[in-house]
Amino acid sequence: MTRLLAERLVALGIIVAAGIVYFLTLEFPGRSDAFPDFAAISIIVLALGMLARSFTSRDIERLKGSVVFDFRYDAWKPLYVIIVGVIYSFSVIYIGFYTSSIVFYFAVTYMTGLRNHKIILITALFLFPILYVFFSLVLDAYLPEGLLF
Repeated sequence: MTRLLAERLVALGIIVAAGIVYFLTLEFPGRSDAFPDFAAISIIVLALGMLARSFTSRDIERLKGSVVFDFRYDAWKPLYVIIVGVIYSFSVIYIGFYTSSIVFYFAVTYMTGLRNHKIILITALFLFPILYVFFSLVLDAYLPEGLLF
């Protein structure tokens, strides 16, 4: 498969997936569909731009050659981070927002290759209290509480 064909197929796949999301959210009550609709329409517009760009002479030249499949960890890292993100979204419900977020933060920083432990810890020491103050005290938002807190 050529890289140009792959680019066009990805754009079409994104358009179809965002279209499905848009039509699924039409049945949401009230205006609870506002954000998903906006996100889906934005994604469709961007994918249409991606598809249109693939017909320009610059992209036709840039995307010459065949698709090369790379099975190293670095090549699949984005997929692994997405899988961990999906697991995180479910764990928020059962374990709790703060506990899941702390575990997710450290897991993803390790997965992406960040190894400066001092910076990671300092960021966590600032990030999570700020999250707590912003969501719980300022916004008074209900955050899922699970087994721990």
